[in-house]
Amino acid sequence: MTLQLELSSETEARVRAEAAASGRAITALVAEAIEEKFGAAAATHPSRMPPEEWAARLDAWAESHRRLGYEADASRESIYAGRGE
Repeated sequence: MTLQLELSSETEARVRAEAAASGRAITALVAEAIEEKFGAAAATHPSRMPPEEWAARLDAWAESHRRLGYEADASRESIYAGRGE
């Protein structure tokens, strides 16, 4: 695929500087950045995961947080207790 991009002069300068510093062609650098952005993000996006993997990641995330040591009561009654309702 061939793309034509309009970049700000600041972004163009940064891309040229990075390509020169790394010794790569600008096209290779930009193609790698696009692959990195969409390849990794798409593979780990929840909408692209099997439900079992998504659930396992959610469980791992929840387990990574400290426990309160008690059960929080977030019921309507407890929130408005003592307010005359």
